[in-house]
Amino acid sequence: MNHLIKTVCLAASLALSSLAMAEATPCPGMGPGMQHGMRGEFAMPKGEVKKADFLKRMEARFDAIDSNKDGVLSEAERKTAHDQMRAKRGEMRKNRSASQPCMAQ
Repeated sequence: MNHLIKTVCLAASLALSSLAMAEATPCPGMGPGMQHGMRGEFAMPKGEVKKADFLKRMEARFDAIDSNKDGVLSEAERKTAHDQMRAKRGEMRKNRSASQPCMAQ
């Protein structure tokens, strides 16, 4: 009987600790504002953002994408930027899932 009680207590504590870890380790792509990633050089700061700061960051993004610096984003430049961002996100997901497996699934 003593062995049964110890086994039940151990199983319950493992189940509860798994739930606590699942809450502490959100899944990739989950949560408000993609809390895991996208905190690079163009990321918005937390809290209030003034219009001038927002526009400055958007202009920096535009300038980074405009590879020939003609002030116009061609379809090719937009596709290149899109493909680069997808590759970057994929790499971030791969690194994150390797180091912090999602336990909430």
